[in-house]
Amino acid sequence: MQWIEISIVCERVATDEVTTLFDDYTDNGIIEEDVEDQPNLIKLTMYAYPSLDMDMIKTDLEKRLADGSIAGESGGHYCDPLLSFMMVYNAIDESTWLNSWQQYIEPTEILPNIVIKPAWQEYDNVDNKTVIEIDSDISFGTGAHETTRTCAELLKIYSAPMDLDKVTCLDIGTGTGILLLIAAHLGIKKLVGIDIEEYAANQAKINCENNQIRAEIICGDLDTDFNEIAQLIVANLTVDPLKILLPQIGRKLDEQGILIISGIIDDRYDEIMPYIKKDWHIIEERVAGPWHTFALKKL
Repeated sequence: MQWIEISIVCERVATDEVTTLFDDYTDNGIIEEDVEDQPNLIKLTMYAYPSLDMDMIKTDLEKRLADGSIAGESGGHYCDPLLSFMMVYNAIDESTWLNSWQQYIEPTEILPNIVIKPAWQEYDNVDNKTVIEIDSDISFGTGAHETTRTCAELLKIYSAPMDLDKVTCLDIGTGTGILLLIAAHLGIKKLVGIDIEEYAANQAKINCENNQIRAEIICGDLDTDFNEIAQLIVANLTVDPLKILLPQIGRKLDEQGILIISGIIDDRYDEIMPYIKKDWHIIEERVAGPWHTFALKKL
């Protein structure tokens, strides 16, 4: 079985728009890599379904980018299709596909004494740390990414004063369930993850089971499929879904609860701020690289 590998190097501000284009061709996840000596650029790689025609994908992507599919609020291009990005297309087999993204995922200490370990990597636990093992047949982020790490740090800080036996922690866009597993090791007993993607919800269930963590995983819509009130909510997403979900999240959060959001990149910081300030009080903001993470309470 062969997969179609497509890589685009673009400006970081265009990440959401490019990944949205990729969604038409795959649900296998996307690899994000820094570009050496170019902090404003990012390399995005996807693996399209082998049943698709590579020339068709290439023509379609180039046309949509050239037609202005990636444009700023003023209508200007984030990426000039001829200058600011490059696309690389390869047909690769199954084993190469797996190795191509798994090689980037290493064990990482996300919090003091808590290590995230990919199932396919060895880890010599000589210091007897807590090890959370994550497996996935898609690419995923771990504690090596700034947003996951800062979410974990704020989870630890703001869960500490709570009565953890009575806390419900909701992880929106749970993915492989990494933040839920961290919450469990911080002592939170009731864990709920929700994701609109079936493959992600299934993977989160598997990872919770493999780590002997009890959690409710919902594949569905936050507004209609989660009908409880949580004291602690985490949403490590991107700006576009946050703009839509922030009002819904407010209805699901306890009046004294804490919301942790991340996935906000420098170039879209000003865009999200009106949505935050409308209904939320900023308790804390953390900046790691180009990414911003907030702890919020309802006004």
